[in-house]
Amino acid sequence: MATHDALRAELIRRAVTPTAPGNADRIWDILDEHERWPGFRMVDVDGEHATWLIVQLGDVDLQRRCLDHLEVAVDQGDAPPAHLASLADRLDLADGRPQTYGTQWVVGDDGRLVPWPIVEPETVEVRRARVGLAPMAVQRLVVEAEYRKRGRPEWPTVSPPPA
Repeated sequence: MATHDALRAELIRRAVTPTAPGNADRIWDILDEHERWPGFRMVDVDGEHATWLIVQLGDVDLQRRCLDHLEVAVDQGDAPPAHLASLADRLDLADGRPQTYGTQWVVGDDGRLVPWPIVEPETVEVRRARVGLAPMAVQRLVVEAEYRKRGRPEWPTVSPPPA
């Protein structure tokens, strides 16, 4: 299948401001039109990443719609497993459930960043490695650097699930 160069360029342009009005609607339209995730074969690596960024920062309804499409794309080698892991964790956070891969962080009561509760935290590093995610210690450094650079993120205010 040929790469859709115009769509790729559009997605990359939109991902510069992923939460901009119209971006989520455009992803809905792309899914309606193509009935699949815009993966590597359709929009190349950077176009797929741009799509994932828009969806990751989009509304929960869009994220839910994309989850199955992204899972199929990952199974077909058309998207990175880490994108699926992050999106699944994002939906777990939205639903108030513990996450699987430890990709989602929240601001704790003391103002510090902490990972959203993780299912079986003692094996999270194994799960992360399987999908190509860096170790939690590395992610902590990245998340903390972004926090220092951008200030308090506008993450959802949600209570952690019961332990």
